[in-house]
Amino acid sequence: MRMRRETDVQTGFVRKYTVLLLITFLGYFFHVCVMPYFKVFGVTPNLLYVVIAIVTVAYGKLRAFWVGLLYGILMQIMLPSVTYLNLALYPLTTLFCSFAFADKPLKTLEYERVLNRRRKELAPWIRTVLCAVVNTFAYETVQITYIYLGGSPLTFGHFVRGFTDVIATGLLCLVLQFFIRLAIFGRRRTRTEMRPAPVVFTKS
Repeated sequence: MRMRRETDVQTGFVRKYTVLLLITFLGYFFHVCVMPYFKVFGVTPNLLYVVIAIVTVAYGKLRAFWVGLLYGILMQIMLPSVTYLNLALYPLTTLFCSFAFADKPLKTLEYERVLNRRRKELAPWIRTVLCAVVNTFAYETVQITYIYLGGSPLTFGHFVRGFTDVIATGLLCLVLQFFIRLAIFGRRRTRTEMRPAPVVFTKS
């Protein structure tokens, strides 16, 4: 027999989805009420996309889409003058980014294992930051395009503000994700498992 140490995750269904509800609604509350006071060169980081990125990697495509749709509806109610822009942007950018950054389903992993096509994925914390950055970049790109099509002249300041938002949101995600993922999954622990040693046949 041989000893093997494995990493286990202390988590439960009730805890996991209670945290999902909390971070979804607290994320919106802090984005609207608190984040305007924490500006980087006059730009407020997009806390909503930070939450969406964390949900995408921790919970998967479907739940991330519903969170993005909820945020789109809430932001559209707040900014009704921008016709349907937020209502469409949040769920659509979330949906497309989830295909690239969400964890693969167990069926897909098993299928790739059988066909010996399994590829090593990036670490979850890297995918979370990339998801937030790509989401914010897509959002800012559409916003700048919307301004241009609306007849307003584009200036260098528009692009600087968009770039600042992307960088600031990525950094905010880098900091917050570890605390939120700890709340979702709990502390990791190692466990010792007994496994039989392989049988090796040798010539006498």
